[in-house]
Amino acid sequence: MDETTWHEVSDKEREEIKKNAKDILKDFSKKLNAINCDKKHFESSISNNGLREEGECWETEEDFRDLTLLNAPFVEDEFITAEKASWNK
Repeated sequence: MDETTWHEVSDKEREEIKKNAKDILKDFSKKLNAINCDKKHFESSISNNGLREEGECWETEEDFRDLTLLNAPFVEDEFITAEKASWNK
């Protein structure tokens, strides 16, 4: 059977998929931590209780919001309106 053909997933395959997904996420997380970036959107830290404490957000250009709304295809009441599941119709 071709590996890309749909088939019922066995318990062994399910566990292997979970392990592979965890390995991918751990590897990705390590790579993200290695990125040195001057600007961060939020300075945050995770406290002992597992909750993230937010810091100050970065400053954006004054006209950023206006330009974003001007470039959006649909705006309603100063909010960008997006399609939702049009493929399900």
